[in-house]
Amino acid sequence: KKMLLWKCLYIFIKTAFPRFGLFLVGSTMNGFGSDGSDVDMCLLVKNMDMVSRNESILHLTEIRDCLKECNFIDKIMLIEAKVPILKFHDASNNLEVDLNVNNAVGIRNTHMLYCYSKIDWRVRPLVLIVKLWAQYHNINDAKNMTISSYSLVLMVIHFLQYGVRPAVLPCLQAMYGYKFNSQTDIHNIDIHEELVFPEKSAAQTNRQPLGQLLVEFF
Repeated sequence: KKMLLWKCLYIFIKTAFPRFGLFLVGSTMNGFGSDGSDVDMCLLVKNMDMVSRNESILHLTEIRDCLKECNFIDKIMLIEAKVPILKFHDASNNLEVDLNVNNAVGIRNTHMLYCYSKIDWRVRPLVLIVKLWAQYHNINDAKNMTISSYSLVLMVIHFLQYGVRPAVLPCLQAMYGYKFNSQTDIHNIDIHEELVFPEKSAAQTNRQPLGQLLVEFF
């Protein structure tokens, strides 16, 4: 549903504004989302590093006016915060969407987290369980000054790197610094690229079951 929504919005926006691009970011693409999670998108415009807050608001206003003509979008709201966001609702699929402008950091982070999610099958379910636990205890809402989902993901990744021995995850920035850094050109990112890792011996391989990792995380 989320990919279909992105495709529809991409065509809709690109038709009206050929100079704009539209990226899916956040949990929808990084491997740590659920079916009911919100959709995060990033609007890319030319001269991406030169867009000011006022320019972001201007671009989002243009998109807001465009989306008003879209019959499956409602509850459109422009939030003029430090980082402006256009929030709207996909009525056909009951999805909440947050749209920002030129958030290259978000695109790079999405790529990095997606790569971590593919390294070991235990990573994604462990993150999802921790997120569900945090939501149940009402501590997974950055807007209410509790822990963001992004922070929870980083906590789990750090635990799998340094909290267990042998480690479950390597440090991608150390192994592939040229791919995962603040200067990476987002247009050259291939989110489906398969990374190659050195072979591990039996002594270097973590074989702990998911349940044991969950207990040790807490």
